[in-house]
Amino acid sequence: MTIKEKRLCTFAKTGETLETVIKRMSTESKEVVFPGLIVVNDEQEVLKGILTDGDIRRIFAKQTSFNIPIDKVMNHEPICISDKLDTQSIIQEVKRQASANKKLNSNFVKHVLVLDNEKRVSSILDFSLLISSANDKYNIAIFGMGFVGITLAASFSNNGYQVTGIDINEKILSNLKQGIPHIHEPGLQEILKNSLKRKTISFSSQLNNSEHNIYIISVGTPIGKDLKPDLSSLRVVVEDLANFLKFGDHVMLRSTVPLGTTRNFVIPTLENISGLRAGKDFKISFAPERTVEGNALVELQNLPQIIGGYSSECLKHSVDFWVNLTQSVVKVESIESAELVKLANNTFRDLSFAFSNELAMLGAEFNINSFELINAANEGYPRNKIPLPSPGVGGYCLTKDPLLFSTNFNGGKNSTSLGIKSREVNKKAANYPLMIIRKFSQRFNMELSNLNVLILGVAFKGQPETNDYRQSISIDIFNEIKNLVNRVEAIDQVINEKELLNLGFYKSKSKVNAHKDADVILILNNHPGNISSHIYSSSVRPKLIFDGWGMLNKSTVENSQNLIYATMGYITP
Repeated sequence: MTIKEKRLCTFAKTGETLETVIKRMSTESKEVVFPGLIVVNDEQEVLKGILTDGDIRRIFAKQTSFNIPIDKVMNHEPICISDKLDTQSIIQEVKRQASANKKLNSNFVKHVLVLDNEKRVSSILDFSLLISSANDKYNIAIFGMGFVGITLAASFSNNGYQVTGIDINEKILSNLKQGIPHIHEPGLQEILKNSLKRKTISFSSQLNNSEHNIYIISVGTPIGKDLKPDLSSLRVVVEDLANFLKFGDHVMLRSTVPLGTTRNFVIPTLENISGLRAGKDFKISFAPERTVEGNALVELQNLPQIIGGYSSECLKHSVDFWVNLTQSVVKVESIESAELVKLANNTFRDLSFAFSNELAMLGAEFNINSFELINAANEGYPRNKIPLPSPGVGGYCLTKDPLLFSTNFNGGKNSTSLGIKSREVNKKAANYPLMIIRKFSQRFNMELSNLNVLILGVAFKGQPETNDYRQSISIDIFNEIKNLVNRVEAIDQVINEKELLNLGFYKSKSKVNAHKDADVILILNNHPGNISSHIYSSSVRPKLIFDGWGMLNKSTVENSQNLIYATMGYITP
């Protein structure tokens, strides 16, 4: 039986007019498997492109005449695969092609054309149905609905998986059940509401049954006041999970942990409580999270997923699972290798920032603007680009992962020291704005207790934007100065005023007044929306503008009456 006799869709030839093909498509709409799809071939039946009913609607909005060759408006790069691929390979290849095409997202791929060796269409797949059938064998429970867990849960449920999100915070769960995420992540709320409507996601405060076969642990692993890793949440989850673990299940670690934690703590705990053997009765792997807040949903699809397995079978099963979400996986030789990848990534970042910040503090001895210095060092130089400094390095991950890098799962120190050193340097850099405030107050004989301070940027970073203020340098500085100065106000483009008031910041009548009344303005994250023209306004009294991220024009500030410019390493002489 030929492809035409199968009547998969409407077929057209290059050179035919769009009007002719649309009329034929309308006539055949009830006689084809894929109505609304036009496959365009040449005279040898070789695929040249496709056109969908959605494309036609968009063309209609722009065109007044349909008497044009279909070649001019068709999609010349449809998603195509070989007829020799298995289901998992098809899913991975479609995601790869979708990622390579910046105009396309694999979540919205509908038709996949299957080609033979001569590039002729042999069949057409409905990608959404393919994903659903591939995911029927997976029922996922994700422990921890923080930034890592909720973005992962939303992504899997959006791809057709059945997902249960588990967290002990009842307020977070209540909001999630209504489709209201507790974190600022572009696209998350839309996906969450859609998944709730499709009933592919649910939320619970505890694991209630053994119906799941994939368990992903993404709970927090903070550093305690003693600078040792606090694995208490991980312990609770592992012990609870062990009571439901059954033959054939797969446990995947996503929490960032000290090297050796999975093998020396997680596996023995699971085995002792469940009576099952890792690698024999249940599978276990480590797949570290490496997404950036503010762009996580995109990076979950585009970043390579690192995977380490307890055994070769564990590794293979984990790879087969993750390729349904991301276009690329990187297999490493052991669970420990996967644990170390995340620690390596974040410790290296913290170390590179520590160098820049130490450079800034060294330059401060000679009042050297570190941004100008580093830009000069990097200009036209092809090797070792130096990152720009900042007033400390905050955020949940970079403030703890370098310390996890330097400890073991029991909390003892290992033989490494660089992670500890980078934290020490960046903590000193976080104190730099306080030193500048003191220098400013002494120069102009202004009592600290009389100063009004305005902080621009409270979230731990500005780009990609987030509302996460965990381990934020802004909060640390606020806590240091709130009892030393008259008042501290704050402006943040993403965090709402109510939340700022709850954190203890002073309420201002308006942004204009906040700038006008401030004696000190501290720019503490790099969100451009926090900066306004008010910052350049002249003042009747000395005013300090601390540009922690090099976002302002130094000359413009210094040329304004009574404005004192400061940044990492420099203050107006």
